Amino acid sequence: MATGPSVEESVAEPQSRKRREQRVAPERPGRNPPAEVAPDGRRRPRTDDGRRFSSAGNGLVVALLALLFGALLTAPGMHKASFNKQPGAGRDVALAVTGVLAGVSSALQLDGPRRLVQSVVGRNQADEIDLAIVIPAKPAGRPKPKPAGRPPTKSDSAKPPSKIRFTPTKKLRLWVAGDSLVITPGYSIVRAAGASPVIDSVGGIDGHVATGLTRPDVFNWFEEIRTQMKGLRPHVVVLNFGANDDHGYMTGLNEGTTIGEFGGPDWVKEYRRRAAGVMDIVNRAGGIVVWIGLPITRSEAQTQRFDQINAVVQRVAKARPGKAIFIDTYTMFAGDTGGFTEYLQNVKGDTVKVRAGDGVHFDTAGGDIIAREVLKQLNQTFDLTSWRRTSN
Repeated sequence: MATGPSVEESVAEPQSRKRREQRVAPERPGRNPPAEVAPDGRRRPRTDDGRRFSSAGNGLVVALLALLFGALLTAPGMHKASFNKQPGAGRDVALAVTGVLAGVSSALQLDGPRRLVQSVVGRNQADEIDLAIVIPAKPAGRPKPKPAGRPPTKSDSAKPPSKIRFTPTKKLRLWVAGDSLVITPGYSIVRAAGASPVIDSVGGIDGHVATGLTRPDVFNWFEEIRTQMKGLRPHVVVLNFGANDDHGYMTGLNEGTTIGEFGGPDWVKEYRRRAAGVMDIVNRAGGIVVWIGLPITRSEAQTQRFDQINAVVQRVAKARPGKAIFIDTYTMFAGDTGGFTEYLQNVKGDTVKVRAGDGVHFDTAGGDIIAREVLKQLNQTFDLTSWRRTSN
């Protein structure tokens, strides 16, 4: 006679089944971790904190390595940008860090792709820190030979020299360059020149914001002017510098040269040398300089600094009669009381806005005033009208 399970076996079987259900199966590679059984009997996925944190750490390491690799690729440009900063602790720290990166990048030749791209787009020397200020040497003094024949009479010496003549077939070539202050007047000058059949604007407006003569590392105007004089061959170069030069920090100094504070004797001597060098570059290439002076500004302190720069440049231009012309915008844009004003009357007697809202730059109407003065000076210096009489 068959008999059923004993009482002990009946009790043991559910307990054994329960233990089998709670038994954790061994983990298999490539599968999710087994589920856990909550006290309420529900199954929930088991979390593996160690693996999760390990994945996050690996991602952070990869991201940091990618940033470091990118920094090494662009290290030369970062180092130049750090060099171009204003002096201070921030610049010193940036130079130290980027200098190390640039050295490692060069040693590992990671800067090669950057140089290749720059070569393709025509910017081979974009990362070079250019401090060279090449100024034409003064010619050795030689006594001028006395002309043969009769000695000059009083009437001969009083006769003004003949002006260089330009015509629609032999046009005066004009180039405009400088910092941000030259941009608005520059466009006015180009428009005015376009209305003349004997003036040809060449090279557009070569304006570079936040540049000047004190920081060739930011932009080397000495090299730029020399290059453009060879390529464009202008007869007249309209320049404006100084708005970013009103400080005591200069790069490109000769070895052993110190300049002291802005406006001091050494600073003035060095700035005079640089302004004279720019004019000499233009003059030696056969051009005449028209230098637009710095204007009065809303800030009295800035106006005083601009006045000091104007005094240096005006003196340099005055020493080159017939080769350099200084346009005094300081008094040109002063108000009725001699101070700063945004509004002046134009040639028609209308009150117009001549200065930008920043209190430094020019508005379009202000640029037009400067353009008229530049054209007036050109007509006094050159013969731009006699062709009309001979062509009739």
